[in-house]
Amino acid sequence: MKKPENPNKKFELVIKDSELPSLSKEFAEVAVDGIMDDGVLRDLPLVGSLIGAVKFGNSINKYLSAKKIYKFLFELHHIPQVQRIKKIDEINDSKKYQSSVGEMIFELLERLESDGKPEIIGKLFAAVITEEIDYRTYLKCAHIIKSMFYYDLEELKNKYDGKYVIGPVNDGIFNSGLVDVNFAATFDQTKNHHPKKSDTTLTGLGDVIINIGMK
Repeated sequence: MKKPENPNKKFELVIKDSELPSLSKEFAEVAVDGIMDDGVLRDLPLVGSLIGAVKFGNSINKYLSAKKIYKFLFELHHIPQVQRIKKIDEINDSKKYQSSVGEMIFELLERLESDGKPEIIGKLFAAVITEEIDYRTYLKCAHIIKSMFYYDLEELKNKYDGKYVIGPVNDGIFNSGLVDVNFAATFDQTKNHHPKKSDTTLTGLGDVIINIGMK
């Protein structure tokens, strides 16, 4: 009997695959939404073979996984294969982490909501490969993104004017670790009855998520 493929290892190979440039944004947004039968799924570039290595309880879970994986991979399609291989091997060879890159990202995607989070995770991993951010920062950001309500991330992005976060933020944003509130300045503005621009700013991780992951 043929031994089943390890989806985590297969996913890592897919990230390195030279065919990533063939992925199209239109296919990710339109065609993936129509995948509800295995025949079409098998024809989905790269993702079909990967999904085939995973056991799913039902077709809905399979569909959602395919959609998240495809959206993640699309964000890497512009990066040369050599560059992807070099960075992934470098991280794995460092032995700093208990799990391989493929395993960590595959398991992360499985836990994400299917809204816009896979794209954010993909853009941030692209930034790891191009060495705009390091892998440890990526994992910290990924943990926050996984835990946050997606539309709180959208709200934070919309309230950020390039320097300050304008207006009040809800508890989800306030407790996320993505914003830094200058309480002294806020109190002084209120006391003098002439509040100016908000003194709420992005933390370092907030800056990475908003300005890289959600650009």
